[in-house]
Amino acid sequence: MRQILLFGGSFDPIHNGHLEIALSALKQTKAEEVWFVLAALSPFKEDAPPFEARASMVKLMINPYKRLKLCTIEQTLPIPSYSIDTITALKKQHPEVSFSWLIGSDQIPDLPKWKNYEALCEMVKFVVYPRPSHTYHHAFEEIKGLTYDISSTDIRNGRSLDTSPKILNAMMEHGLYLKLITQSKMSEKRFKHTLRVTELALELAKHHHIDENRVYLASMVHDWCKEWDKKDLEIEMKKINPDLLKLHPALYHGFAAASVLSKHYYVRDKQVLNAIRGHVSGASTSDIGMILYIADKCERGRDYDSEPLIVLSKKNLRAGFKKVKQESKRYRGQ
Repeated sequence: MRQILLFGGSFDPIHNGHLEIALSALKQTKAEEVWFVLAALSPFKEDAPPFEARASMVKLMINPYKRLKLCTIEQTLPIPSYSIDTITALKKQHPEVSFSWLIGSDQIPDLPKWKNYEALCEMVKFVVYPRPSHTYHHAFEEIKGLTYDISSTDIRNGRSLDTSPKILNAMMEHGLYLKLITQSKMSEKRFKHTLRVTELALELAKHHHIDENRVYLASMVHDWCKEWDKKDLEIEMKKINPDLLKLHPALYHGFAAASVLSKHYYVRDKQVLNAIRGHVSGASTSDIGMILYIADKCERGRDYDSEPLIVLSKKNLRAGFKKVKQESKRYRGQ
């Protein structure tokens, strides 16, 4: 019989630790393949990416490895799906396969509480991978020499980048976890401003039939570095291009945010990056650049009535952009 090792999880998102576990398990067990069994999250879980988005990220991670596969069976099962239900369905689909189940050592104390645990033990063999600070006596096969301390939560919250560059890029391109990452980079006041900017930017994008994903990305990221220390901004500007230090310091944070997005999340969309760089001065005259500039200056939390400018921008984006620029110069006394 074929030997298949199942590795279940929400993979929200999948990270380098998950990959290391799967590859180590292939080397140390008799399994021919490891199947990533993607959990179907509750539809009531706030900000949870859809199943298809998480599945796509798993595929990006495992694509180079022929013996790693994605298993989507839990998408077809009722929520919550228990391990016993998953393995029963898999055995029905693949009667020629002998399945093992890969679990973390942190799960060992709760194993007896799993639904129909005794029946489950008759259907699968458990294989354990070690988790930091979770050492328990057990009789299961164990993956040796493997330790990792990587958290999907930290990646979602912007505290870790420990996953594939392709996944980091996909997170930005599709707006996955972007709200959480943005919130982690600024004060609550700045975050509320960012949300208002994004709301108006998307309103304008929808009105003018402009790519909302790209507008969402530029809007959410534009102030990532607004609250950086002055010295840190100067250091970042020097790394980007020392000549940029000749610009007014009020412009620095836009260049820094675009740099972080490009270096850390591998975004190469020139219009998005230029829109972020130029959102203070209005230097970017692409549709995305004009929308971000207008939204930043006219978001409805400002202490002036920006509605006439918003109406004009909906009627004619470029005319609205020019008018907002004029009003901004007049406000600054230029």
